[in-house]
Amino acid sequence: MSQTPLLWAGSATSLRRRLLSWILLPLAGLIGINAWVGYGNAVQAANEAYDRSLYLAARSLAEELEWQGAELQLDVTKAVGYLFENHTGSRLFYKITTPEGQWLAGVAALPDVPARAQSAVKFFALVQFDNGQYLGQPVRLAQLTHVVEAVSGVNAAGPRDPLVKITVAETMEARQQLIEHILWDTLGSQGLLLLAAALLVVWGVQRGIRPLEAFRQQLAQKSDDDFSPIQPPDLPRELRPLIDTLNSYLDRLGRLIEIRKRFLDNAAHQLRTPLTALKTQLALAHRNAEPENAQALMAAARQTTDDAVRLTEQLLAMTRVEHAREMHSPERVDLVDLARRVTQEHLLRAHQSGDDLGLELQLASSEVQCVELLLHEALSNLIDNAMHHSSVGTHITVRVGSGWVEVVDDGPGIPPEHQAHVFERFYRAAPSGVSGSGLGLAIVKEIANQQGAEISLVSPVANGRGTAIRLYWPLA
Repeated sequence: MSQTPLLWAGSATSLRRRLLSWILLPLAGLIGINAWVGYGNAVQAANEAYDRSLYLAARSLAEELEWQGAELQLDVTKAVGYLFENHTGSRLFYKITTPEGQWLAGVAALPDVPARAQSAVKFFALVQFDNGQYLGQPVRLAQLTHVVEAVSGVNAAGPRDPLVKITVAETMEARQQLIEHILWDTLGSQGLLLLAAALLVVWGVQRGIRPLEAFRQQLAQKSDDDFSPIQPPDLPRELRPLIDTLNSYLDRLGRLIEIRKRFLDNAAHQLRTPLTALKTQLALAHRNAEPENAQALMAAARQTTDDAVRLTEQLLAMTRVEHAREMHSPERVDLVDLARRVTQEHLLRAHQSGDDLGLELQLASSEVQCVELLLHEALSNLIDNAMHHSSVGTHITVRVGSGWVEVVDDGPGIPPEHQAHVFERFYRAAPSGVSGSGLGLAIVKEIANQQGAEISLVSPVANGRGTAIRLYWPLA
């Protein structure tokens, strides 16, 4: 025995879990990307702020430089000294050199900023930034190119080149602390944002699937024979097609079950009588020793069998007609061609029973929109009904006009008190001596209703005799 349903049931996930995974996982990814981008921007902004501070330190040194003759003088005031001695969180070092690299002042071991092909003007000054190593630890370097003016009133010859390079180095402790603070602050804020978004998504999903849960509860509470539509309250527009489809399925299922139930009830009720009669006739024929009586009983048994077979065929035909709406689609059908074929199919039987069956056409073609198989069944039942309920030698005519087909006979006709009921199921208007199931015209009526046709009955037709039953399509 296959285990596929069990495996599928075990591996299935709930709709709630699917929605949460489809929403939260991409949302977590987006928040992670946002955190990474935000962290990068914050670090860049912090580095630019510290670079500006480093530039201001170099600029402060440059403002205190002057040439006194051929000597470079640096007057470290209290402000500049405080800046270098008490820089918060990190240490500052400086070096002053000529453009050729000759040391003039400061820490000679400080690395130089590598020369670039094109130097950018930043902070309205010719300054360059780079990372380096000093005393085995990373530092941030700022190198400012500055023109040092000579002291006025000094007669000594000035320098050959007034340009100097001021290099200021800062250790990275303060930057690292700020970057770590930014990192944890970003992770904390984005984590809280993800948690809040997750809670809101869970709450929203819970509320969003409430109509489905209400629909499930209503469906579970329905009785086995209740196929009425279900309308959950507060139904979202996106779920309405699903609920409508399920309600449509319930309607079709209820109709099919009703058809099967009606068929079983009809079969059990209608077949019980002929089968009981057949059993009695066969028992009497078996116990009767006289040949003449036995032959009469066997003939009656054959007639009962024929009636039971005909009843069964009509019950099956009625069930097929009731199922036709789900099984067949309408098409263009030529009534002239169909009437010709059905009439030819019944010619042999009419000849054997001594009836005169003919076809009368008023035009060459007459098309209607219907299911050909069902219309064939309806026309066959009209011809069979006329032959079955008429005496030997009856004239039966199939006529076709524009958008209609009818069967006319010159039999005894249908009494007025029965004409309103002959299309009902199992209603019999024939005399007691004539067998029948009462389903032939009911089948015709059911087919007419399904195919958009109207049905009319006229009796008597002429001289107090005859019956005319017509199927016509008003729109045609």
